[in-house]
Amino acid sequence: MILKGTDNQTLEFRITNYEFPDVTDCEYDSNWLLIYLNVNSKSGKWKTIDPSLLVFEVKDIIDWFADLSLNKTEKKNLTFIEPNLEIDLIKENSNFKTIRIRFDLESRPENADDEKEYYIEFDMNNSELKNVAEELKLELKPFPNRGV
Repeated sequence: MILKGTDNQTLEFRITNYEFPDVTDCEYDSNWLLIYLNVNSKSGKWKTIDPSLLVFEVKDIIDWFADLSLNKTEKKNLTFIEPNLEIDLIKENSNFKTIRIRFDLESRPENADDEKEYYIEFDMNNSELKNVAEELKLELKPFPNRGV
């Protein structure tokens, strides 16, 4: 999935595999996902692959974007066990939202400046938000929750 941000910034987000594909009987180790990010932002261009999200956390992201598209969300931000990514609702009205995705720790460029914030903002209408949820569902489909 490729998201187009403001000022021609882009984020490519892919689930490449489970971190431990052969471990299927552990609630956490069975469900860590390797997340590929290809970032083209005002603060630089970089690529990373890191076990940043669990299966259920990606499901939370899907639900959040779907709820946003229907004006049903009460959460203004999403944080995760591994603090590599954070997703914030910056502005909203009934048909249009501004989302900020922040990159931290392993999701930043290799030469990251600890004093600098790394993020991309995305202006999306409700249809685009729904499309993000649908594309993430397709991305997650080959990776069901395991070990529960």
